[in-house]
Amino acid sequence: LHAAMEQVFDQRLMPDFDIDNARYVLSFGSDFLNTWESPVRYARGYGEFRQGDRERGTLVHVDSRFSMTAANADEWVYVKPGWEGVLAMSLAQVIISEGLGDADAASALTDGGAVDLDRFAPSSVAEDVGVNASRITELARQFAEHRPALAIGGGSAAGHTNGLSNLNAIYSLNHLVGSVGKPGGVVFNPQPPL
Repeated sequence: LHAAMEQVFDQRLMPDFDIDNARYVLSFGSDFLNTWESPVRYARGYGEFRQGDRERGTLVHVDSRFSMTAANADEWVYVKPGWEGVLAMSLAQVIISEGLGDADAASALTDGGAVDLDRFAPSSVAEDVGVNASRITELARQFAEHRPALAIGGGSAAGHTNGLSNLNAIYSLNHLVGSVGKPGGVVFNPQPPL
């Protein structure tokens, strides 16, 4: 998780995931209501997310097991173990191909278009990841259109030999929807004063 933070956000410290102010949270294996990172902090944030003084947010939990967070989610999406990153890449492919994300972030993430994301098209990966192609497309559209949106990953998504790749793909989704360094997204901790 720490290596992914450094690679995706160029920060060694763990940022704060502002669940409190998000409208849409897409959680990949991060059982934040039970054991992941800081359950007390994220349970409090989840309470604000659900009962704050604004429109109720949507939580979609992607995991190969039915966790505490999955039980409290609006939707649990089963994914084959270890395929979370491929699902995230497929979501990115839809967001970029349909022009739903930040164009500068899309260019940076695809190295100016040099990286071909078409191999991650929902119809190409649906069978491997265990999620229907139309559902992948729907998830991508919902995530991109209900901002501020937040993608978090950890736990089971990180617990494979390809865990770092999974997390890099998952956390890169935040760049695509403009949720980095903003309320309802990935908020960086300030540097120490000394």
